[in-house]
Amino acid sequence: METKLFSNVVMVNADMEDVKGILSNPQQLLQWVPDISTVDQSENGFLIKRSGAALNQSERIRIETNGSKITYISTQGRLEYKLIFSVHAQNHQAVVQEDLYILKDATNQLPVKLLAPIAKHAFYSNLIRLGSFAELIAANNQ
Repeated sequence: METKLFSNVVMVNADMEDVKGILSNPQQLLQWVPDISTVDQSENGFLIKRSGAALNQSERIRIETNGSKITYISTQGRLEYKLIFSVHAQNHQAVVQEDLYILKDATNQLPVKLLAPIAKHAFYSNLIRLGSFAELIAANNQ
């Protein structure tokens, strides 16, 4: 069972292929998600560890790409989720939308309705940092 928790959107002054390249490389998470302290490759994806307090102090991420969509599937954390990034071009910019889905019925374990606005804000802050990082790369490539 999947439950959509929220969506966020940003416009980025960078090529959509560059943004997709960043999203497709989990090691790049260290550049735009400040609470991630390590990203280690494992046989079934990437093991992510965070510094400081977080709902998922550690988790395993698997990445799937399909055209303009890059999907992060998180397991082995307190909250298992799917984060889908959709990237497309509009007026010489990249539009990045993220949609967060809870994979399992977490409502019995966690107060999801209370956590949703906090998570939405945290993910949006990271999405803005992704945009800034992509713009920095685009500026350095010119």
